[in-house]
Amino acid sequence: MARILCVTGDVPAVLYAGVELARRLARAGHQVTYASPADVRELVAANGLDFEPLEPSRYDEFLAADRRAGPPERLRRLGRRREQALDSLAVEDFVRCVRGLRPDLVLIEAEMHEQIIAATALGVPIALLNSFVSIWRCPGLPPPHHLARPGVGWRGTRAGSWLLWRLLRWGKRRRAWTQKLRRIGCDRLSLLRLLARRSGFDFRDETDFSQWLMPFTYRRLPVLSLHAKEFEFPHAPPEVARYVGPMVLERRGDRDMADDVRPELARIFESRRRGDRALIYAGFGSFFSTDLGLLRRLVEAVAERPEWELLISLGGRIAPAELGPLPGNVHPFAWVPQLEVLEHADAAVTHGGINTVDECVLAGVPMLIYCGFETDMGGTTSRAVHHGIGIAGDRRRDGARRIGSRIERLLREPRFRSRVSELRAAYAAYAENRVAERAVESLLARQGRAHEP
Repeated sequence: MARILCVTGDVPAVLYAGVELARRLARAGHQVTYASPADVRELVAANGLDFEPLEPSRYDEFLAADRRAGPPERLRRLGRRREQALDSLAVEDFVRCVRGLRPDLVLIEAEMHEQIIAATALGVPIALLNSFVSIWRCPGLPPPHHLARPGVGWRGTRAGSWLLWRLLRWGKRRRAWTQKLRRIGCDRLSLLRLLARRSGFDFRDETDFSQWLMPFTYRRLPVLSLHAKEFEFPHAPPEVARYVGPMVLERRGDRDMADDVRPELARIFESRRRGDRALIYAGFGSFFSTDLGLLRRLVEAVAERPEWELLISLGGRIAPAELGPLPGNVHPFAWVPQLEVLEHADAAVTHGGINTVDECVLAGVPMLIYCGFETDMGGTTSRAVHHGIGIAGDRRRDGARRIGSRIERLLREPRFRSRVSELRAAYAAYAENRVAERAVESLLARQGRAHEP
């Protein structure tokens, strides 16, 4: 049995995937502790894991206070300000946590750079957790924030892909210099360089600014990509990366539903089982805002088709009344258990978040994706189209008629459900073959901590 520390933030995409990975490792016989700078104790405990709270970063508070002084004063106090900024990152609390637990392996979210640098300085074996689609710069592979597809249009050519990566690199450099000037030496990248220098971390040799993650990734640290390689565009990932399959967490410590919601869901599911109506599910994630105009056009499209039933999860961001008058086959809810709803759905309308896409695949549900264009949603949407498991809509141009025709294609053309079923089988094989557990066993074996489950 090995001691494993899993560390992520509280953004659902990586939190749920991280907890699911930790749960599987604990079930394989390892002693797993989950640490986060957010209070996710109930979620972690619900999945049978120990929880270690981390002091949250106070960097935003530092920046707010720092802006009150004028540039000359901030420049004169540069040394003191940097010490305050470093302290606000709460790295020392993380170091105390690692020293106290003495883990054999730390699995950590790939964007938690302060903690990664600090743990590396302690000599603790580390593997990074990647919750995005492929972040690697490969020939012909576009960066994951674009809708570009290899072989489609000029952006899908090798030259087009190269240009997109160059534009990304230029944008990262411009952003780095802008932040450095605006924050007068206390930008995050400058602080990370200072932390690395004090920790004995070889920043120049170990970091790579040419990949997709902001502001950099790491050249030698192993990476566990929490998705299926079969969902990717064809490419050869770097040797440090290994795909371990989608991590869909079932026990999420979900919020309580209103008393009248469960009976209404049961009635909708029963109608779907009888074959009275096809069930369309619309959900746009827990982190990004809902497009009210798009929802109203979606409602209009379903109102014209009484053979459909639409279930909308509003995520608590807007009130059902804001949708306007609703027909009897449209049912908005502040929140619904998405995994349960997808078990009954015939099609889903979503924003292109990778967690929702993975959940749709595992439920066998084809998708109409109105890309939110946040993080890697563009790349996720283009991959769904590439594999034939969904259709990409245009939220700015699609009216009710176009939305309805797109959903109709998903329901009537068997190729969409067939392709989802094929991908679903590939997804399931990762769990059946214990790919994630074996990948971690391999990392432990390198450190002389092989473990027989």
